[in-house]
Formats: sequence, C-alpha cells, structure tokens
Amino acid sequence: MKPNILLIYTDQQRFDTIRALGNEHIHTPNLDRLVEEGVAFTQATTPPPVCLVNRWCLHSGQWSSRNRCYSNHQPGLRPPSDIPTMLRKAGYITGLSGKNHSFLTPLDLDEWDETPALPDHPEWRRYQDWARYREQHYPRLAEEPVPTSITAEHAKTASALRFMERHGDGDQPFFLWLSYLYPHTPYEAPEPYFSMYDDLPPPTIEKNGLAAAGKPFRQQFHQRNNDAVCPFTQEQVELMRRVYYGMATMIDGEVGKILDFLDDRGLSENTLLVFTSDHGDYQGDHGLIAKSPALYDVLTRVPFIVRWTGQIDANRRDDRFASHIDLLPTFAAAAGLACPPQAQGLNLLPSLRDGGTGGAIRPFAVSEYGLPGAPYDEERLIAEGLASTMFTNPNNKRLSWEGNPVALAGRIRMLRDQRWKLVDEKNGAGELYDLQSDPQELTNLWDNPQYQAIRGELQSQLSNWLVTIIKKESA
Repeated sequence: MKPNILLIYTDQQRFDTIRALGNEHIHTPNLDRLVEEGVAFTQATTPPPVCLVNRWCLHSGQWSSRNRCYSNHQPGLRPPSDIPTMLRKAGYITGLSGKNHSFLTPLDLDEWDETPALPDHPEWRRYQDWARYREQHYPRLAEEPVPTSITAEHAKTASALRFMERHGDGDQPFFLWLSYLYPHTPYEAPEPYFSMYDDLPPPTIEKNGLAAAGKPFRQQFHQRNNDAVCPFTQEQVELMRRVYYGMATMIDGEVGKILDFLDDRGLSENTLLVFTSDHGDYQGDHGLIAKSPALYDVLTRVPFIVRWTGQIDANRRDDRFASHIDLLPTFAAAAGLACPPQAQGLNLLPSLRDGGTGGAIRPFAVSEYGLPGAPYDEERLIAEGLASTMFTNPNNKRLSWEGNPVALAGRIRMLRDQRWKLVDEKNGAGELYDLQSDPQELTNLWDNPQYQAIRGELQSQLSNWLVTIIKKESA
C-alpha cells in the first residue's frame, strides 16, 4: 500500500529553533516529539537560501543552476515533472494548504487552498481588519491583537485537517503540502507568543564589522543598505529575536494539532511526514536582518525531520548533508515509483533505516545564490553612479530587500563539509571558515596564506561538482 505523504513546510525558520536538537532557550514540544519519533538531519542544507528558488529546487529535484531560478525576482524553467504531478499520476489525491510561492498552479493539484480562511469563526472579521491594517502599515515588529485560533497560520492548519478528514480514510493515498508563512517577516505574533520569551542570547556579530573581518563587498553593501532603509536599534533586535522565537513556538503548536489528528485517526503508520523550512534568518547575526545573498549557516542550514512510524528509524540524529532536492526521489521511492529523470537529488530512504548504514549521502553540502554576470565592487558602483543609491523594497519600503541588484549580482556557491566552508564568488573574492574553531563564521580565512592549500582543495571539489552535477550550466 502506498503511504500518504505529508510535507510540513515553514518559511525562514533557522536550524537551531528546536529544543530537542540543542536549543535550551526555546519551547518546541511537538517538534521535539517528531525528533524522538523519526530521523533528524542536523546538517541539512537548503539548495539556495531564498523562498522562491528553494521551492523551485524542492519540487523539481534540481539545483538552481539547472532549473535557472536565481532569485525571488527571476523565476526559472518549469521542470518536466514535480512532486505533486508525479504523485498525482500515480493515483495520489494532491493538495496545498497555505503559501505556494513556486511554479505550481491550481491546475497542478486536486485541491488548492493557498489563502485558507475561517469564515465560520465569529471573530474572523477582526483578523481580516488587522490584516488590512498590516498590509497598509506593515509594522516590522507587532503584537497581533487576535487569539491564535483566528490567525492565518491556524487557518492553514484547519485547511490541512479538512483535507485529511476527506481523504485520510479513502482508497487513494494523499499528498499534502502544508505550507506556513511563520516565522517569516514581519515579526509578529499573538499572545501568549508575543511575550513568551525574555533574556535570549544576543546575536553574534563580527567584532569590528564586516569590512574589518574581510567579508565580501556584497555583504558590506547589503548591510549599509539595510541600515539606511530600515534600521533596527539594539532594542528592536532584541524584541525581534524574542518574537521570532514566539512565532516558532506558535507553529510548533499547530504542528501538534496535525500529529494528534494522525494519531487519533490511525494514520501515523501509513504517513511519511517531513518537517522542514526553506531557509533561515539572520536574527541580527553578522549585524544583518532577515536574509540576503550570502551563504552563512544561519541561512543555509534548515530543520529537516522525517517520520514514518514503523518504516524508518526513530529517535536518531544524522549529521550528514541531506538537501531539499532529495525529497522528490525519496517520495518517489516511498511510493514505489520511478524517479523523474530530471532529478539530481538522492533517495534518502536507505539512509533513514538500519541506523543509516544502508545508504550514502553526499560528502559535502552545496548551496548557491545570485544572478549570472559580474559581481559589483566599489569601483563599479562609482562608475555606474550608484555609490550613494539606496535600494528600497519595491513591494514595501518598510522592509529590507534581499534582492537589491548590487547584493544579488554574480553567482556565489558554497561547499561545506564537517569542518570547512568555502564560498566562491568567481571574482577573486570569497569566504573560508574553519567551522571547528569558528562555528559562527566570524573570521574569513580566504586571503590568509596559511590556508591557501585547503582553499585550493575545496575550490577543486566545487569545480568538480559543477562539472559532474551542473554540466551544461552557463553562468
């Protein structure tokens, strides 16, 4: 019997927001339960740390250089197949509850509920009034003046529960993509989550700034742009971190409702469940907010938990480098299907059983971002008359803009193993970190003469990866 497949997906949730995986400051009892009942990939890495591109990669099973989706503003080539299309052809009932932000359309799934609502709730109108206010004023840090039970995130849970009520006991298996917005910006939450946390650790920041630490120009520019367009005071950064934790805990509560439903209906043993997020969030680390074209662990590492009761290991942590592009081949294998030939990911099922001894995962993590073409530097910025230009978000001036054309210019690629991380910008600039002695990635060793041999070795590995995996990549 083919299993149901449930993909629970959050937006902009860091890898270190789960108590069972080491963060003693956060309260996540339901994700802790998932960790205890499944396999948690503790070094899972997003193919690109930005919403649209990651979703493109996840559903296509391809690296972004292959599908050519480069940023939130540069969509790519629609792949020949994708997760819901593959499963639908095999007899699955397919559905979306929540945020899409991908190449999928309502024609691609049997049921489509991108903006779930709670019209029968007597207070739903109050939430809609708040949502309209937020759209007009977009406060970056705010308490939602409504109970959790009438928020948009709860409406997504309710939509998912309705879908599983309809199809959980049928003859056909289901695939459901439950896609939350939280803990993505704006940083807002209803009580009790807005005020749940206090005295969190401060962000990790380079002692004398990005320039002194030898960080690439695109990061320095993005920081200057953010500080000019939407500055955050120290007090705002502290509040942001507390609210972000509250948003993560609120989503944990929504996940708990899904787990309880699966258990109560006897569906847990025949449901392959994956919990993950598209990318992380700076949270003030490196003096930056939200996300940007950079490849720090706080952006590229993501939660990645797999549960399939009775079919895979339970309560096991795996520190190998799983990726979102592995989900399409894994779902194909679980459903007994041939994997679409476009896929570049790995079937993780053998790595989820028997202590992980039955399967191999790539020896390093890879992530990539940015537009093809030449990166910017100070001289180019001055020559093009952009030296004093501040780039505001085209959709909302109160938001930072990770897609500003200076920070986004030029492809950057990361190769990371258990000790070393290389970020290559292909213009002579880059980053090299010894994660053993510098896990926060504060000291860039790129130009340090003592580390040129390891830099060259990692660059060679990255070049070989491009040849064997990307092949005809033109950027």
